[in-house]
Amino acid sequence: MRPGDLQTEFDFGSGGRLALYTNRLELHGADAMESVPLAHLASVRVAFERDPRKLRWAIALLLAALALGAASGPLQGWMADLSAKVSANAGRESLEAVLIACFSAIGHLARLFVPIAWILAGGAAALLAFYWLGRTTLTFSFGAAERAFPVRGRNRLLVEFAEAVAEQLASPRSGS
Repeated sequence: MRPGDLQTEFDFGSGGRLALYTNRLELHGADAMESVPLAHLASVRVAFERDPRKLRWAIALLLAALALGAASGPLQGWMADLSAKVSANAGRESLEAVLIACFSAIGHLARLFVPIAWILAGGAAALLAFYWLGRTTLTFSFGAAERAFPVRGRNRLLVEFAEAVAEQLASPRSGS
């Protein structure tokens, strides 16, 4: 193999690189290198995909955030009212003291619902952003096995690399 028969390459940016030569495909990683003859490559596929699980999780987190945010105020008020009723109707007996402590603890816990709701909403926003960005995935089929190379976002360079591989596969000299 001549060192000058490089057709095109795609850099993943994280230490990985795919290189297409006239008769082989090479994957250069940070710790390894793999070379596959084009004659062993059955097909190449490239697709832009969005993961619907991210959207479902984002919706679930937003609903949980709304529920916690909506429940925080009424729960705090209800616990304060119950605590005031128990303390007004009784002295300092052990059962009443335990009830007052429990109601106060639940009221203080309800105050944490709003910050937790904001954290959940932030997580949902991040998931929505990752859903919207999607990913471009290049898949090579080798008989019964497949290798996939995903890249975040809509990546035109990966599509062009896949087109070059497909053209090389279709050319009659790729089997040599």
